[in-house]
Amino acid sequence: MHHSRARSATAFVLALLAACSEQPRGPSGQGLPPAAEFVLTAGDSAFWIASEGGDIRVRGAPLELARLDGRFFELYVVDDDHSFQSAELIGQSIYRRDLRSGDSVLVYRDSIVPRLALEYSSKHPDDRRIGPDDDTDESPLWHAASTLEVEAVHGPFLSYSVHTDVERESAPLWHTSRRGVVDLRTGRAATLAEVAGADRPTVERQRDIEMKSVLDSVHRTRDERGTRASAALSHYHLDAASFTITTVDGAPAIAYTLPGAGYGDAGHMLPLTPIRFAGPPWWRDVSTTLPAASADRSREVWRHANYEVLVRYDSTGAARLSLRDKTSREWAVGRVGSPATRVFWLDQPALDADTRHALARAFQEAAAYGALTRVAMYAP
Repeated sequence: MHHSRARSATAFVLALLAACSEQPRGPSGQGLPPAAEFVLTAGDSAFWIASEGGDIRVRGAPLELARLDGRFFELYVVDDDHSFQSAELIGQSIYRRDLRSGDSVLVYRDSIVPRLALEYSSKHPDDRRIGPDDDTDESPLWHAASTLEVEAVHGPFLSYSVHTDVERESAPLWHTSRRGVVDLRTGRAATLAEVAGADRPTVERQRDIEMKSVLDSVHRTRDERGTRASAALSHYHLDAASFTITTVDGAPAIAYTLPGAGYGDAGHMLPLTPIRFAGPPWWRDVSTTLPAASADRSREVWRHANYEVLVRYDSTGAARLSLRDKTSREWAVGRVGSPATRVFWLDQPALDADTRHALARAFQEAAAYGALTRVAMYAP
């Protein structure tokens, strides 16, 4: 099972070198930077920053982390190969690995490619499944590939998107896209009630109003472009589970998309305006990991204990990380990936020895990830 982070290894190395090449030092006469320790997730990497005794240390790795009940987990995507001699069929899955025990658990698996594999097998009974080291024919009869993306992690909930392209003999390209939310604790699809709590009816009403408004606005258009758009809308339908969790002005929100399936543009998603809802109990822990953004979105600030974490974005989208104490004195740390998304505080409360060791081991192992790294330890 191929580790998907290998595709971004070069980008990570460049970001890490940039972060570590800038020696953090405060302006003359400003004293020592505040004591601090945290992990910042930015871009497709995680950066472990520790400030102690005037020294600021930065350690980075291509990790997607989650924290559940005080335990750290790595989230990663692997390929699921269902290929035959004359059919290249590659799906993807998301796993959750406990950093302390090293055990991996499947939390989401693409279902389209496995169904296509069953269909292909019934239509081509003489073809054979191939092993991981075998190659398919140069011109396979069928080709299907799913791409899974981890969109965001908010507490116990992972938001994802999946896009699948399918080519079959004597048929044009067909594709489909959708989004969803998985409960990392159970590996099941999260329901709107589990995410939004008592605000579920309000979110559903706003969703239906927004969807009707979008569809009506297209149908009212009478020119040629509108006619084509109206025809394309026939491919969209409401999937109550096709949503992700996001934020609007720091508050939790549900972002619905109408999934698409078909040929051409019909296979793309149609997003609806995010709908805010009151923060349920699970949001309290999440809110401490999220930043407050400036009005122009050029700066984000995390406030914690006796210091603040700042990320500034320039016109190119580059992100620069700094520490600031309560007297507004500031120390540059370096550049990190963009965008910066979450902070896991490691100092208050302090990490226990076992968790610290597990996190350090994960950073060390992830720094050596390569194109052939196999990390899944899932036993069916």
